[in-house]
Amino acid sequence: MCVNNCSVSWVSNEFQTVAIRDERLVKRLIKSTEHLAKHPEKSIPEACGKWSETKATYRLIDNDNITPEILMMGHKQQTIERMKGRDIVLAVQDTTMLDYTDHPSIEGIGLCSKKKYQRGLLVHSTLAITPEGTPLGLLDQHAWTRAPNDWGKTSKRNQLSIENKESGKWLKALDRSLQGIPDSINVVTVCDREADIYDFINKVLLEGKHFLIRVAQNRLIVGEHNLLKSEVEASPVAGEILVQIPRDIENEKPPREAKLSVRYCSVIIKPPLHRKSDKTLSNLKLYAILAKEADHPKDSAKPIEWLLLTSHSTSSLEDVIEKINWYKQRWKIERFHFTLKSGCKIEDRQFETVERLYNVLVIYSIIAWKLLFLSYKSRTNPDIRCDIILKKYEWKALYSMVNKMSTPPDTPPTLKEAVLLLSKLGGFLARKSDGDPGVKTLWRGMQRLEDISQLWLVIHPEDYSNDMGKE
Repeated sequence: MCVNNCSVSWVSNEFQTVAIRDERLVKRLIKSTEHLAKHPEKSIPEACGKWSETKATYRLIDNDNITPEILMMGHKQQTIERMKGRDIVLAVQDTTMLDYTDHPSIEGIGLCSKKKYQRGLLVHSTLAITPEGTPLGLLDQHAWTRAPNDWGKTSKRNQLSIENKESGKWLKALDRSLQGIPDSINVVTVCDREADIYDFINKVLLEGKHFLIRVAQNRLIVGEHNLLKSEVEASPVAGEILVQIPRDIENEKPPREAKLSVRYCSVIIKPPLHRKSDKTLSNLKLYAILAKEADHPKDSAKPIEWLLLTSHSTSSLEDVIEKINWYKQRWKIERFHFTLKSGCKIEDRQFETVERLYNVLVIYSIIAWKLLFLSYKSRTNPDIRCDIILKKYEWKALYSMVNKMSTPPDTPPTLKEAVLLLSKLGGFLARKSDGDPGVKTLWRGMQRLEDISQLWLVIHPEDYSNDMGKE
């Protein structure tokens, strides 16, 4: 598959503008990333194969000229290139925890949760996504670990300014992710409830940017009902919409369709009550949307209720549907983090220092994005031929294996068909209730295909020779 055999093209593309002067080091970066991309679920020695390659990869990760910022900047520039020509791009922020409690020997590793014994990293990523759902790449990523002596000092941290709090990650990621993006691209930062912070919202508005967040706090407003939720609930129902809810892996719930009634109105948010003495804080004019599921299946999770705030003008049902569709794309970054953990086994990586872990985290994050991109590309462009990502011997081996046929067709299947075949190879059952195949089953299928396609070449060597030069 191209993520394996054509990896030179896509890996080289992501690092073609990396800020490293030593060309030999750039070549090593590309080559090592190719090895890891080919077998992301395996340990680094297993993925590299030869000891010489393994040693070279470890030297790369430990090189002083390699930093997370340098690695991310090269990839970010390519992400911005993919953003160009689009009217709107969603910059979706989210935080995940990487647990390294079982690897206590990592020098510099600290706390990653409220549990005193749990060691690991916190990773805050910003993923660029089209409104239709295609992940274009990472715009920012920052990882950190909490000092062990900070445990139990929440009350002291609460007294700090937003810049010195951990919650300042939303503001810092906003600055870093938007840097370098042309003004012609309208970027909307999308976050979940943890970003419902007055300082974050105020910063976005002061800088003339746009955002969409899910509300966590029932804020004070200027208006008849005093509170945000009451104000929106007093607005008339604008209509009903159907939304597709993806599979809930955590609660083992299948994908489903939900009918939501929606209300919306403009609101003026007041500054936090405990900061009323700060005369520099102003009221914020925004738009609120309430999407609520009145009738839901008894065997499903809690009924959906999304209270959203946005800086984008919302004056019609069409506008409301657009914003809800934007919020739905926030799930893509959860899939990205799932791919990073489950597909790339990032929590199984063992290094002597946390600095090395930061470097390898960026490399595997780029690999995780690529797989996610291929998965969603098959959904947005289902009818194009699969030979844009599969070589002839690969799609022939895939088609024959899954369909139990000795002779494949002359014409390649579509990209959507190929992804389904790959997912079936990875264990996807393709029942009506299963929805679209997930990234994990696609990944498993890709790994199995490599062995199957090599066997196909032994029997049909002509397919390899006919396929040369088509990179």
